[in-house]
Amino acid sequence: SPAKRLGTTRTRSPSRDGTRSAPPDYGHPSSLRRKSVSSTESGSSTGRSKSPERIWKGPGLGPGIVRMYLKGRPIAMISPPEAGQVDLSRESKPPREQLQLEWVYGYRGRDCRANLYQLASGEVVYFMAAIVVIYDPKRQTQRHYLGHNDDIKCISVHPDKVLVASGQVGGHDRSEELPCYERYDPYYKHADENSWYKPHIRIWDSRSLHTLHIIGAGKLRLGVCAVSFSIADGGAKLAVVDESGSGHMLRMWDWKNDIMLAEAKATTEPLHVATFNPVDSRQLVTAGKFHLAFWHLRKDGVLTKKNGIFDDLKAKFVHCIAFTHTGDVITGDSKGNILIWKKDTNRISHAIIGAHKGGVLAVHTLRGGLSLVSGGSDKKVILWDGSLQAPLKVSQIPTGLGGVRSLCAWDQGKFAVENVVFVGTLGNGICKGEIGKDFETILEGHMEELWGLATHPFAPMFVTCDYSKQVVLWNATKREPIWRKSVKYAAQSAEIYPTGRIVAVGTTSGRWCVLDAVTSDVIYERRDGVEQLDCLKYSPNGRLLAVGSHDNFIYIYAVYDDGRDYKKIGRLDGHSSFVTHLDWSSDSRFLQSTSGDYELLYWDVIALRHVGHVSAMSDVTWDTYTCVFGYNVFGMWPEGADGTDVNACAASHDRTLLASSDDYGKVNLFKFPCCTHKSAGHIYPGHSSHVTCVRFMYDDSYVISTGGMDCAIFQWRVVGKNGRPRPVKIPDATKEEASFASPRLGHPHTLKNTNKHRIAKLIDTGTQTSRPATPTVVPPPIRAENKITREHKTTATVDTSPIKDENRNVMKELKEREKKDIEEQKLIQQLVDDIFASS
Repeated sequence: SPAKRLGTTRTRSPSRDGTRSAPPDYGHPSSLRRKSVSSTESGSSTGRSKSPERIWKGPGLGPGIVRMYLKGRPIAMISPPEAGQVDLSRESKPPREQLQLEWVYGYRGRDCRANLYQLASGEVVYFMAAIVVIYDPKRQTQRHYLGHNDDIKCISVHPDKVLVASGQVGGHDRSEELPCYERYDPYYKHADENSWYKPHIRIWDSRSLHTLHIIGAGKLRLGVCAVSFSIADGGAKLAVVDESGSGHMLRMWDWKNDIMLAEAKATTEPLHVATFNPVDSRQLVTAGKFHLAFWHLRKDGVLTKKNGIFDDLKAKFVHCIAFTHTGDVITGDSKGNILIWKKDTNRISHAIIGAHKGGVLAVHTLRGGLSLVSGGSDKKVILWDGSLQAPLKVSQIPTGLGGVRSLCAWDQGKFAVENVVFVGTLGNGICKGEIGKDFETILEGHMEELWGLATHPFAPMFVTCDYSKQVVLWNATKREPIWRKSVKYAAQSAEIYPTGRIVAVGTTSGRWCVLDAVTSDVIYERRDGVEQLDCLKYSPNGRLLAVGSHDNFIYIYAVYDDGRDYKKIGRLDGHSSFVTHLDWSSDSRFLQSTSGDYELLYWDVIALRHVGHVSAMSDVTWDTYTCVFGYNVFGMWPEGADGTDVNACAASHDRTLLASSDDYGKVNLFKFPCCTHKSAGHIYPGHSSHVTCVRFMYDDSYVISTGGMDCAIFQWRVVGKNGRPRPVKIPDATKEEASFASPRLGHPHTLKNTNKHRIAKLIDTGTQTSRPATPTVVPPPIRAENKITREHKTTATVDTSPIKDENRNVMKELKEREKKDIEEQKLIQQLVDDIFASS
């Protein structure tokens, strides 16, 4: 009976056949096994009700069970009936499709300075995570330099405004990743395996994006925090500040010949900026915490230092440095003062007291050093007169971007006269404008660790949230936020309701809230415990919400009024660690979940209990595949993984691709299902922190990935083997909805069309139908001759008459199935109401 198949009558312990004690090494072929013993062989002598389709072996045993071992712990995964025998010796091929980085959201302004420059082409260069971004203001496009393998901390542009030097911190010693970097930078083909990942500076051409020189690999300590080209001698020298355990080392290089000219210990305190004097290539100025020093390179190769004498104007931090046309030094400090130092001296010649409230964070000279622009934490950009006595023009940067971090003049003909500048901000954004007028936002991003990500069900939009309490709904077409909302607590997870009109956000405090996707207003709040909520997931029919918590429970809610009202049904108890990922079945009855203790569990949500018989879930079709364990995704795990290396995964909506994200800053792309041992795939670098989440857009044309500590959002285009964008297939049921850039009030979004689209999609891809919503309603199986397969579609031009007949049969079956879906939804709602009545 169906009740016995789900294990409701009694519980049987697993048989002891010796297969559970497999070695913990995942890379060994014996670590994945296919169970095929009978009930008598496993020591079972008790009679048992059996299904005519399947021989039952007890909880977790039977044909179709595959086990993966992580740290010696077995993870039982059920394969679908059509999977056949698992062949561990079979080699897989990567997918024909690839990912192409199209857009990087954000700019690193929270902890880096002097990192916004203009190139000779009129483009603006800056960095985010491990990528140097080259932005074209006219075309509003980006190009990307992908030669770095970890966090970029500084950047400098050569006097010819073509060559760029960028410095990074030390990366991961993973030689198996070298092939993925060779695709973007041929320099890695000849890289030293002992130093390629260590801190270094890369000098590259901004036009071709080719690396020309690598400086300091194997000679630097922790990371490069400041770099600068000399100007007076045509950029022959390169100054580098290296972070070390005992302080900061200042080194000067002849970069063309890779010769270090001089070195000296700069300071034991944090150092922020190092800049050559534009009129003297032997003079250098460094600034930081309680530090301002004037350096001179003698002919004998010795660096001499003079500390700045502040008298009564000494501040805790000197944030920024600029130079006049005569070589005088201009500094801005944390007291809000701008100080001018005469060339070849270490004393103040002029001071602007209180130039900004809260601190001067950026100074920049225009027209060859004849005029000065400053920016501060007060969010103001000020143009000063020639005598540096009074401000000529003042502008306020847009709200929500934070204070000014860096300044860059856009010297494009007439724009130099109009004082147009680009401004990098503390909020990891960039804006542009003419001083004295309103500024427009060019780029926005997140400011703190980023975890939450969800894509819209039928429009080119996605939502993200971070630990700075910011929730942002993005337009992926325009690459800009639709709205930005600040919630009460640090946000951990996000989900969008099937109609696209509601956004649910889970926080680190155990609270979750629901926002209107149109107005961003909070319309519902709830609390489940005090631990963070790692995942939320709406059922496909929109009637249930599952909330996975760090307290090991999954909370189930009934959803009313199109996602605006909720009632708690109960909770699912069974995990021994925090819940990490959730997936609903297509019929909205079952859940699969994973935990931090490498568990993969299945749940009957209507009965609110754990499904102990894993084999009972073999014919369940899942609406999404975001759980990192399972038969269809186990091939993405690398050899020697410890269970935490893969943070997230997602299958494309057409069930042909699988994207995953890992702890090493990589986004991976595999074929789906990914059920071959150590499946081959494409690896894409760019993030400099653990990649926390990855999702496909509604039409599978893009993949969105989010970094953790790097606060970056990457938008990857899915392209074919020839590099062209993948054809976008919009189902008929959602063409009207997908044509809107954002949901509109009063628009007739219905769940009926969404379910109809999902059923058609499942039939098109040849997947098996889901289990029924109740044991008494069993849909008839689809005959093989009535399925629309890929082979049929490819041969449609040869013989069209059979295809037309099959289409008629399928459409007839779709209508019948739609009627049954409506009945199932009514039955589910009735069961939910019965639960409330009994409680």
